Amino acid sequence: MNKNIIILLLVIIGSSCTDFLDEKPKDRLTEINFYETFADAQAAVNAIYGPIRNNYRDTYFLMLDLLADYLEGRGSTSPVSEYKGFDVTNINRAAAAWRYLYQTIRNANIAIERIPKIEGMKESDKNALIAEASFLRAFSYYFLVRLWGAVPLYLDLSPVDLSRRPVSEVYQAIINDLKTGETYLPDTPSEFGHPTKWSAKSLLAEVYLTINEFDLSKDKAGEVITSGHFNLVDVNVANDFNNVYGPEANGTPEEIFYIKFNHTAGWTMPHKYLWDRDQFSPFGSYVVYCVPGPFFTNWDDNDLRKKFNIFSQYINRFTGEIETLPSSTPILVSKYRDNNAPSNSNYGNDAPVLRFADVLLIYAEAAPLAENQISAQALECLNRVKRRAYGYPNRSASAVDYSADGLSVEEFRDIVIQERAYELFMEGGDRWFDLRRIGREKEIILANTGKTLVDKHILWPIPQAEIDNNPDINQSDQNPGY
Repeated sequence: MNKNIIILLLVIIGSSCTDFLDEKPKDRLTEINFYETFADAQAAVNAIYGPIRNNYRDTYFLMLDLLADYLEGRGSTSPVSEYKGFDVTNINRAAAAWRYLYQTIRNANIAIERIPKIEGMKESDKNALIAEASFLRAFSYYFLVRLWGAVPLYLDLSPVDLSRRPVSEVYQAIINDLKTGETYLPDTPSEFGHPTKWSAKSLLAEVYLTINEFDLSKDKAGEVITSGHFNLVDVNVANDFNNVYGPEANGTPEEIFYIKFNHTAGWTMPHKYLWDRDQFSPFGSYVVYCVPGPFFTNWDDNDLRKKFNIFSQYINRFTGEIETLPSSTPILVSKYRDNNAPSNSNYGNDAPVLRFADVLLIYAEAAPLAENQISAQALECLNRVKRRAYGYPNRSASAVDYSADGLSVEEFRDIVIQERAYELFMEGGDRWFDLRRIGREKEIILANTGKTLVDKHILWPIPQAEIDNNPDINQSDQNPGY
């Protein structure tokens, strides 16, 4: 059996094995004799990606976007977009997301603990792979802490304290792992979909922004911007955004860290966003839809992102006629499309996590808050993103540029937050997380949807299985309302 397959079995039992054997079995692969070569170390790190992709294939990605102020869910997903708390079905979906995130962390911990013991490997190779595992562990905890608040912090295979750790402690662990990443990860990806030191710096910039460390956020984003490694993909017409999000886009100048999919190992989420006129792409099961309101009426029709990301009319593939979506689902999402998807679960589009546009907007937000003034560089970062959205070259002044004249720092921040909403539309919960970190989720959701966000909807429920099986967590540790 191939070692890369064996590792998927070993990580399942890795944390429960002990070292009581005096000799290593030589007739079969075990956890004891597996971690012996560079290829074994690579296989251990590759195993970390399995539960990450499984999470993105599941409803987790969909639930994150349903929390935004522009999306409605149909059927069993509708309670998520009602902001009243999760029902049983969505509680179970949240539990599945928790499980995949901790499986990722467990696999990362196995790699971090086992790789240093491999003899004959170059230290530089060890450090790079450990840094990759550390980055992926930080990536998982970053979602956990924002969705559940205080969570168990497992930083080795034999944790002593299994209780929910303070949010500040979780963030410090995330920062520590990302610092390891920026120190030891390679300058360019070992292969597309694997992080670099720039991925670590970008995620650090976002983490610092989330915890209001604006100086540090500005500095890290600035390092990425001035590195010369990245640029925005040019766009002249709306469909040019396929060069950023389409199934053929891979390793673009904008890509910093994406979750990778292809037709063989595909992604199912795009199918849930599209219309149902055909079994497969470009139409799907339209599990989610958008309702006309302030978010969309305030979005300029000349913005090419609007034309690319949503639609109200479509060409009937059987008659060739233009048809309008029904009033029950008047706007649908078309950001991720794959005309050649072989099935409804095999879209080849990648899931963007960190793009250069994101980093430009992080700098545009963080720098004025750090410096208490709107610098020319912060304004330029914001305008580069907007110019591209309207089809202009992103490095030259344009007719759509924002002006900072007469704006306070807070007013400028509001503009950046709204620009992020348009630029990062349907990108894995970015809008919800933005509303949460600026503390205006209730206000903005009410203004854009007319719905009242109740407190129990803000944090996801701790899975009942965790309460039942973790000796350091009981029902009194549950998040409010569950």
